[in-house]
Amino acid sequence: MKVGVFWRKFRNVELQKRISHTNIYDDAYDEAFQHMTAIKEAGFDATLIQWRKDPKETLKELISQKIDIVFNASSLKEVAFLEVFGIPFVGSGIDLVATSKAARKKLIAFHNLPTPKFFVVSSSKEIPEHSLKYPLFVKPVRGRGSAGISEENVINHPEELPKVVDKITQKIGQAALVEEFIKGREITVGLIGNDDPKVLPILEIEYNQAITNTYEHKMLDNEIIHCPAKLTREEENRIKDTAKKIYKILNAKDFARIDMILAEDGTPYFLELNTFAGLTMSTGKAHNGYMGYMAEAANMTAAEFIGSIVNHAIERYKIKQSDVLTS
Repeated sequence: MKVGVFWRKFRNVELQKRISHTNIYDDAYDEAFQHMTAIKEAGFDATLIQWRKDPKETLKELISQKIDIVFNASSLKEVAFLEVFGIPFVGSGIDLVATSKAARKKLIAFHNLPTPKFFVVSSSKEIPEHSLKYPLFVKPVRGRGSAGISEENVINHPEELPKVVDKITQKIGQAALVEEFIKGREITVGLIGNDDPKVLPILEIEYNQAITNTYEHKMLDNEIIHCPAKLTREEENRIKDTAKKIYKILNAKDFARIDMILAEDGTPYFLELNTFAGLTMSTGKAHNGYMGYMAEAANMTAAEFIGSIVNHAIERYKIKQSDVLTS
C-alpha cells in the first residue's frame, strides 16, 4: 500500500499573506514531512507529492509513483482535483470542504444544536438591522488557521463593526460572518473514524491576555493548552455527544476537529468544523497541532495516530491492492 502525501507552498497561510505586513513562516513542507514519516512508521510505503500549478503534472506523478491513496492535509483545490479524477484520499470530501462556515452553522442550527446567532455580509454598506447581542465576533466566512482574526474582531459597540467588516471583505476578499460572541471556555474536539468516530481527549485553549484565538497568538504560541480539559463528567459527555452529532451531520470523513465555546451555563456552542485539523506531533510539544496534543493525551504515538486515520480511509474505500492509478 503506497501513500502519497500532498504538500503545497504556503497552503496554511494563504489568507494571512494577503493582510499581513510581516514575514510569514511557511511550514507546509515540514508538516508534510512529519506526516510522511509517521505514515512510514505505521508500516506503509509513503512519499511526498508536491502540488503542481498544472494539475496534469500532479496526476502524472501520482500515476508514475503508483499511489494507492493520497494523504491530503492541504486545501480545497486538492480535494476537488482528487474527486474529479476518482483518486482515493484521506479526509472529508468536497461536499464539506467547500461549504462555508455560515452554511455549516445553518445546518447545525436546523438540527437544533446550539450555535451563536449570526448573519453574513459582503460589505459594510450592507450591514442589516439586527437583533444580535453585543459583543459580536467577525471572521471570514471561509478560511483556516485563524487567518484574518485579531483582537479587533471582537466588536463591543455598533460603530466598530463596519471597519472590521471592510477589513475582511476588502483585504481578504471574502464575505464576513458576524456572530454573537459567547462568553465561556474555548474548547476543541478531535474525532477519528467514520461510522462510529472515536473522540480524542478534549482540549481547552486559554490565553494570557487575548480574548480569542488570533493568528498571532497561534503562531507565537501565546496560548495555554489544557489537554485533557478539566471538565465535569456531565460536561464531557455533553460535549462528546454534541461533537459526534455534528461530525455525522456535516458528513466528515476519517478525521476532523470541532471548535466550540462551553458557555457559562454548560451549553457547548458550535463554532466551526476544521477538515484540515492540525495533525502534527513532534518531540517539542509546543509545536504540536491541536489534534496532535489530543493524540498525545490519549497515549498515541505519531505512527499510531496518523496510521489510524489512514487506515480509516483505506477501510472506507475498501482498497486492497495497488490497482488504483496504474493506467
